[in-house]
Amino acid sequence: MNLDKETIGKKIRQIRKEKGFSQEELSEKIDISPRHMCTIENGNSFPSIETFIKIAEILDININDFFNLNLESSDNLRAEIYNLIQTSTVHELKLIQNIITAIHNNRD
Repeated sequence: MNLDKETIGKKIRQIRKEKGFSQEELSEKIDISPRHMCTIENGNSFPSIETFIKIAEILDININDFFNLNLESSDNLRAEIYNLIQTSTVHELKLIQNIITAIHNNRD
């Protein structure tokens, strides 16, 4: 997952709206200015760690859920891919390499 300012800001805005908070209400509860909250949600600045923790607490979300991180699923997926690779032919391995290379080359 690409954790750029814009992505983080959009996710904060989405969750804030889902939880029924206005931008002003959330900024007041986490003790930052509405203007600063706006710059975070618009992707113009990162929230500090302290601010991010406050946002997660007020919005009642787990930080791992916020980033959609599930290490167990990620580890299982890697293991499954590894097992598939182990039984692949040389031709299939070259195709896999080309796909992964293309994905890496086209990251934002």
